[in-house]
Parts: sequence; C-alpha cells; structure tokens
Amino acid sequence: MGKLKLQLLSRGDIERIHAASINVLETTGAQFINNNALDFFEKYGCTVDRKKMVVRIPEAVVIEFMKKAKPKEAYVNRNFKPIPKREVYFMTFGEGTFMTDRDGVARPSTYKDQEKVLIVGNALPAVDVAHGAVAARDIPPWRTNFEGTVRDWNLLSNPNKTIGGFGPPGGDDDESMAVSIELCAILAGGKEKLMKNPIITGGGCPTSPLVWPNIICKRMMQAAKNGMRTVTIGMATSGSMAPMSLAGTLVVHNAEMLSFEVFSQIVAHAAGFNGIVASMGCSSSILDVRKGYYPVGNPEMALLNAAAAELAQYYNCPNISAGA
Repeated sequence: MGKLKLQLLSRGDIERIHAASINVLETTGAQFINNNALDFFEKYGCTVDRKKMVVRIPEAVVIEFMKKAKPKEAYVNRNFKPIPKREVYFMTFGEGTFMTDRDGVARPSTYKDQEKVLIVGNALPAVDVAHGAVAARDIPPWRTNFEGTVRDWNLLSNPNKTIGGFGPPGGDDDESMAVSIELCAILAGGKEKLMKNPIITGGGCPTSPLVWPNIICKRMMQAAKNGMRTVTIGMATSGSMAPMSLAGTLVVHNAEMLSFEVFSQIVAHAAGFNGIVASMGCSSSILDVRKGYYPVGNPEMALLNAAAAELAQYYNCPNISAGA
C-alpha cells in the first residue's frame, strides 16, 4: 500500500527560504550571549562583533558544518534497549508551570505532578518519548541545579521510553547539565557506552528573533562536547517576533535552526567528534492581534510546523514539531 504524504513546500520554495536564511545569517547574524560561544565561531571562520555579541556566519561555514550533522538515530530507552522503529515518533511535551485539578482550579505545578505525567507517558503505548511536561515549582528557585537533577531522576525512573527533555531546566551555568550526563553515564556503565547510545539531550529554545541566551549556550556546549544529542525548538511568532507573513516567519525560524546546528557541530568537532545528532524543532504560531496572545491549535500553527519539518528533511536533520 502506498503512503500518503503532505507536501507544503516545493523544492523551489525550500531553496528560496534557505537562500533568505543564509542572507540573514551573513548580514544580520545571530546573537550568542556567551563569550566561549563567540570564541568557537571566531575560530572557525565567522565574523564576531564582541560588543554586540553578534555572530555573522558565512554560507561556506554553514555548508561545511551541516555536512557533519548526523541523521536521526534509533531511539533507546533508559535500559539502553532500542524502542520500536517508526517514521514518526510521539512524545509528551512542554514545561508547564500550572496544573488544573479535577475541580477546575489551576495551581502551580509540583514535583509530584511531574512524576504523574511521566508515569502516564511511560504507560501509553502510542508515546515513544517520555517528557516531564511540567516544572517542579515546589522546589525553591535558588536550588535550580537541584531541580534539574530531580527532574532527570524522575525521567530516569521510567525505563520503557526514551528520555525526553532538553537537559535540566533552570540554573545559571552548565553544572546541572554535567550532573545529568554523569547520572546517565552511571546507568550506561561509563561515558563511552553512553556516547554510543545517548539517552539525554542538551539545548533549549532561542529567544526570537535570533538570540541565544547564555544558559542555552552553556547547555548546548556541555552536551556537544560530550558527544550527546542536542535539540532546539524555535518559537518564532508571526506578527510579533517574526514578520507577519508565514514565509517570513519560516525564514527567521530557519536561520535560528541553522545557527544552532552550526554551533552544535562546531563544538562537537572541536571536541574530536565527527558530527553529532542535532534536532531542529518548531513550535511556531501567530500573534492573535486582537487579544495579544500566542494561540495553539490554529491553522497557521499547523502550516508553520509542517513546513518546518520539510525544511529539516531538506537538511537531513531530525525534527520535532508541535502537534497542537
């Protein structure tokens, strides 16, 4: 039986978006608010404005390091056993800060809520990747590294699924990411075995348009230099953080994804790895100009996320797209 395939973008559409994205990276650039990140880019042929912390990435550098990107690898669970192969994997997703109880009352999410979400995700046969989906807000904010370790221990306690998430939430340095890697290395029986079957990812979301905060840079570098997967999810929003047109929003999104991909591969290359898996993600939508908020489940969001998946396929990179 043949397969039905939705295709929104023609080859010409994709190449025009790619060309516009390269133009953005070469002329406007992306802001990386981390001096070590700037060092990496400068070493590998990019123009760096130290005062503005802006990196301009030539097309030749994009092409060179996109070639090093590894395509999607088979997922393994916490016990390092492969999960069933699919063309499309499904995961619980998010980092919600509130829970609504059965009485309809919303309250701050807790560690126990996170645990329950993981138990449900671990039990559902249609879910391949288990993600905590809510923040443990009952852990004091000044102990954010501890919160990251707690969240990862929650994830590691559910053995049947691949671990989801982008490294530990919170924290103002890369210590929590390093702790997470060490936890997984203990389970794997050593860091070398973990590198063969990485069960943790590092990274985070850009601040559109084209800004990479310090903490996200640190998580990316910690993961990439240890050979772990990296992942980012862009949330460029039409009409606010991106142009009003969906095509313009895709250009901003794609430029963010390419800058992330190049950065991940540069850091991994400097550490002696011949490329790592770096996933491009999308959860873009539009601004509701009447109410001033970010809606989900709308047609424009579906179009943006489907188109972003096609762009990731063009670069032979894994993709995570919002399904709402």
